Amino acid sequence: MSESHMKSTTQQSDQTLTLRRLLAFAGPAIPLAMLTTPVINYLPAFYVAEVGISLYWTGLAFMIANLWDGITDIAIGRLSDATRSRFGKRKIWMLCGALPLMISIYYLFNAPIGAGKEYLIVWISIFFVFWTIVQVPYMAWGAELSSTYKGRSRVFGFRETGTTIGILFSAALPLLFLSNDAPMSEILRFISYAIVCILPFMIMAVMFIGETQRHTVSRRRGGLITAIKTNKPFLRFLIYHFSFTLGVSIFNAVIVLFVKYRLVLENSFISLIFLAFISAIIGMPICVRAAYRFGRHKVLSASVLSTSLSLILLLAIPSHSYLAAAGCFILLGLSTSAAWAMPPAIIGDLSDLGNLKGYGEQTGTYMAGINFVYKLGMGAGVGIALPMLQVLGFDASSGLSAMNDPPLIIVCCIVPIVIMTASVALIWNFPIDSNRHARIRKCLQHRDSKNGAQAPDLMDINTVENCQMEFQQRKPGLISTGI
Repeated sequence: MSESHMKSTTQQSDQTLTLRRLLAFAGPAIPLAMLTTPVINYLPAFYVAEVGISLYWTGLAFMIANLWDGITDIAIGRLSDATRSRFGKRKIWMLCGALPLMISIYYLFNAPIGAGKEYLIVWISIFFVFWTIVQVPYMAWGAELSSTYKGRSRVFGFRETGTTIGILFSAALPLLFLSNDAPMSEILRFISYAIVCILPFMIMAVMFIGETQRHTVSRRRGGLITAIKTNKPFLRFLIYHFSFTLGVSIFNAVIVLFVKYRLVLENSFISLIFLAFISAIIGMPICVRAAYRFGRHKVLSASVLSTSLSLILLLAIPSHSYLAAAGCFILLGLSTSAAWAMPPAIIGDLSDLGNLKGYGEQTGTYMAGINFVYKLGMGAGVGIALPMLQVLGFDASSGLSAMNDPPLIIVCCIVPIVIMTASVALIWNFPIDSNRHARIRKCLQHRDSKNGAQAPDLMDINTVENCQMEFQQRKPGLISTGI
């Protein structure tokens, strides 16, 4: 009875993941992701080189904004979990945040030359708040579209494909409509107009997707701190994600300068980014299929290690060598596809574990946690990278001076390699795999059925007894002290 019914329920659950539903859900990821490359790669260089704000204040502004954004992530995640409205608990936040987000995009991306540090701090802080209001509920919703291990991999595989397409658009549009020597201000202005035009249509697409109503039993209430204290795999994953994001952020903060001064390919940066994200799109379905076979944590570990390898190869590229640089950026794109696709799906599994421990459905809170450490890592990365360049003696005014090479090599490659490689130790033997998650879902279904939910009892008597012991008595097993 148990295994056959379990498979039947899993199939029924995933039948709702139609192609139309998945495409509609992936839609908002495109304009939201179009923000990624400009914010990470273009804006710091723009505010330093064209607006005229110092490396120190630009790095500090981005760090402050990201820290503030991380705090709002937690608040929005908790609020979206508790929201009850006729529009659902996720869509209402996305709809309310869309217009202020578009306004902040316009002013942040179109700063007048000579604007002071106060302008940057104000508008980047507003921007990040409303980006959070749209993005955190959106990510939490994705984890709720399916309750199965494979289903969530599929949902977030589609979302990450949309994300990659969005990043690709932000790289391709300037190539198609602007000259190779267009100033950064013109590139940012063009991208901001495109995002503001596309975002409303993509947000409206989600109105055609119904939200899944999931019955949960909550014996206790708790926020992010409680989740961290009671869910050890969640804490472990947060530490991993912060480490990886920190390494990536340090790299991203200075890659424009690395390409310009180290590789001497200033006019080729956008095309290199374009190649990276084309390869990421190709790699996305591969990493999703690999996750089915080997597990998300193994694929994630391989992704991080291959990203570090790509940065090692980047060090060996001679100046003016576009083909070698293109090959390296293609490898970077393939390597990072899994690193961004897998975490939201893993967080959905960890949220199920928290639910099993008696804290109810808190997907928004868990997604806010991963977003918090992501923003913390992004802010810390920029706040570390740019001042570190200055301390090590980097001087943009000296042009292609050989004195600029050592600071760029250390900050752009060496530091990220060390940080990202070390993070693999936290994820390689991660305790939540497909088998463990299947047992978690079985226990949830049994518990909820005994508390009046419309969920069948899928387990034989032995499984029921084991589940009860694991859940109630916390004996060694599924939710032992190690988990």
